[in-house]
Amino acid sequence: MNNSKKITAARAILAAACIALGVVLIVHPGFTGIVICRTAGALALAFGAARVFSALRERDLMGWVRLDLVVGILLLAFGVFALVQPEAILSILPIVLGIYLLVECLGKTQRALVLKRIGYVRWWSVLVMGILAGLLGALLIVNPFQAAETMLMFLGASMVLDGAADLWVLWCFAAHSPD
Repeated sequence: MNNSKKITAARAILAAACIALGVVLIVHPGFTGIVICRTAGALALAFGAARVFSALRERDLMGWVRLDLVVGILLLAFGVFALVQPEAILSILPIVLGIYLLVECLGKTQRALVLKRIGYVRWWSVLVMGILAGLLGALLIVNPFQAAETMLMFLGASMVLDGAADLWVLWCFAAHSPD
């Protein structure tokens, strides 16, 4: 399998995973959000503890070792916060996702223009999906919902749309590929 096919397969797997996670968020938003936050908190605690331990083992707290200690302490603080207050973490998630979807919108718009340039008749469908992803992203930034569960369901729907758009783009390129 050449690199292009490997990259395409990897993108298809990521898009399918995005769709699957989106469906889980739609069906079980509250539970999934708490699990994600607590998992991130536990990972941050583990990485933070490792960095702090590593930095403290060094006798000389100069340069990068001092920075490692600071990063470790910040990771520990985030880990504790995410474990104790997962709802607070969930409240900023819409803004982060909104920024991600806006970046995805730009990427899909570029791919749509490439499809148009190479003569694909339905290039506009990729553009429409990109614009929809961008509108959802803008909505998440402008109006990050008050209810965490509603936000997570919206996040799930956005992920399903984004994953489906990625699969559609891959299919469009594959259908128009000279291979």
